[in-house]
Amino acid sequence: MVSLAIALLLFQVADRAQPGLTALDQGRFHDARTLLEIVVKEQTQNGPAWAGLARTYGALGLKVQAVEAAKRAEPLSARSPETQHALALYYAQSGNRSRAAELECLYAASPRADTAAAARAAMLSAEVKRWPQAIEFGRKALERGQRLDLLLPMLVSAYEATGRMDEAMEMRRRYAASAALNEEAQAGYGIALLRAARFREAAEQLERARKTFDKSTQIELALGTAYYAQRRFPEAGERFFRMIELDASIHQPYIFLARMIEQAPERAAKFVALAKAWNESGTRHAFAPYVYAKALAVTGAADDLIRPLIEEAMRRDGAQWEFPFEMGQLLERARDYAGAVSAYEKSIAAAAKRPEPHYRIARMYDRLGRTADAQRHRQIHAELIRGEQKRTGMIDP
Repeated sequence: MVSLAIALLLFQVADRAQPGLTALDQGRFHDARTLLEIVVKEQTQNGPAWAGLARTYGALGLKVQAVEAAKRAEPLSARSPETQHALALYYAQSGNRSRAAELECLYAASPRADTAAAARAAMLSAEVKRWPQAIEFGRKALERGQRLDLLLPMLVSAYEATGRMDEAMEMRRRYAASAALNEEAQAGYGIALLRAARFREAAEQLERARKTFDKSTQIELALGTAYYAQRRFPEAGERFFRMIELDASIHQPYIFLARMIEQAPERAAKFVALAKAWNESGTRHAFAPYVYAKALAVTGAADDLIRPLIEEAMRRDGAQWEFPFEMGQLLERARDYAGAVSAYEKSIAAAAKRPEPHYRIARMYDRLGRTADAQRHRQIHAELIRGEQKRTGMIDP
């Protein structure tokens, strides 16, 4: 039996589905079911009622009935934005996020859409990687000033996924500007500038971020890398040492310090202690023995102490060009030129576009009287150096 109150409620409103949809939104699922079932019996083409009923059945755990109600609503959605939105809610809740995104985009494009529809359409589209729609509706919502905390990072992902890197960078800039206390926003913008080889701007952004997040390992690493790229080695070293203080288990600062410690010999003793501790910490990271070897080398340790560490690094990872390159230099000093050639060949095989191994192997070929091979590698070395200079703007293309 339908209560008199419910019957009166239905006949007092022009939109027969609205009382049931209101009950649904308020979590009164049994009332919503009663109201909406009455509507669909009397108005079999009422799309919002069918879609609302699908949501109601879903909330009550009646999956078969929910699917059937959604099927009844589907053909009614083509010309009904309200049905599109109601069905989008159902599909979003039942796990069909792709169809939910499609329907919410249709609703958001209609003149009857509510003000938050574009933001919902954008976020649902991004979730299922429908990037053009995510960008279209995300920009619309952004123009209305809605949910910058969600829309800006979403648009970063959308633009990056579609290769529109300049626009992604602008979204990162806006996100950082609007979220001064969000570490991911601040670090993300700096790291993006770093990856774009905009090293000075990256350093400036990360310096600002560090004032707020002075214990952030990702900001310390990125800032150190920006300094390193500008050959600001003392400042880079400070950041990498600081990062080890914050978390001694992270490998990147050790590797960067190993590559630059010759530029800061006054810090060598401190670095030896840190590198030794990392190597003896139980880590199986391939760079741990290599980093310790590089630290010992700077302090003038004998090659017979260094060589076993390099050999261990090569055993752990045969794909790193730096390990056989370092071995080649050890063999050079031992006047084993043929052995050095073999080591440099391994280094070149691992990273053919690194200029350093070509330069060193050319010297060894000279020692061995293989003039043509030496000249060939000198030419490769010169071409690679010229290419690096072009990329960094040191010479005109």
